[in-house]
Amino acid sequence: NAQDGQALINTAEGAHKEIENILQRMRELAVQSSNDTNDGTDRTNLQAEMDQLVEEIDRISSVTTWAGQSLLNGDGTGANKAQFNFQIGGNTGDGDRILVEIDAMSAAGLAVSGAGTPPAFTNDAFTGNASGSATIDDDAGTVTFATTDASGFTTGDAFTADINGTTVSITVADDAFTDDAAGIAEQFAVEIAKVDELRDISVSRAGGVLTLSVGGGIDIGSTSTTSSRDTAIQAIDAAISKVNTQRANLGAVSNRLDNTVSNLTNVAINLEGGKGRIEDADFAAESTSLAKSQILQQASTAML
Repeated sequence: NAQDGQALINTAEGAHKEIENILQRMRELAVQSSNDTNDGTDRTNLQAEMDQLVEEIDRISSVTTWAGQSLLNGDGTGANKAQFNFQIGGNTGDGDRILVEIDAMSAAGLAVSGAGTPPAFTNDAFTGNASGSATIDDDAGTVTFATTDASGFTTGDAFTADINGTTVSITVADDAFTDDAAGIAEQFAVEIAKVDELRDISVSRAGGVLTLSVGGGIDIGSTSTTSSRDTAIQAIDAAISKVNTQRANLGAVSNRLDNTVSNLTNVAINLEGGKGRIEDADFAAESTSLAKSQILQQASTAML
């Protein structure tokens, strides 16, 4: 089990290495585009390669699997993470398992998917009040809050949304917000801003309508500005840092599993040795006993 877990981790780490190579190339393109010796056509061509590299990050993230399980697209039970429990012991305690979490390595997860790209999210409807609703448009990245009751939403009503794999919830109770659609939208926007994993998500609000987009986008094309090109370099640097951190964590777990395998091997060998001392025949002692019995039998026969 431990060796299989190590193989899974090494597979994920290898994909991280390739994504980092892509990010390094993307950074080269962003730095090159920042130079005003390039004209609009040059920058358009640079953006074309940048877009292809972004798509390749998404492709690697989606196809890197182990035994049919995705490793890099964060579709596990964690918030924007894939989770794996490695059963490295024979019992059911915490000491018999190692939990490994792998962050989503998609372009959106790394915040290099391009400015204005809507995040992927789904929602659970409001609970507790049939007159309150929220409508999600995943393609546009909008969520529209509405009430059919003039009294608005009711205290205790709850709304939960899954944004790029991260769960965000609100409960109508805070007097700082009105209970109409605009107030609920404002409350939800505030909650999004509190979630660290969603720091690359930008939110704009118009009444009861929220529009979400991925910040820190990559724009180095012909219409880009010095500011947007600087933002691209900074976003790529942040992505490289995130990949490096994830690779360090995976490498640490892989090295830990080396010790796990060594310890399990030691335990198995000594357990087998102890079992042998209890159950197995002592060949030397039994051979001596046989020889003794044969000598006594021969002497007895001679005496008779």
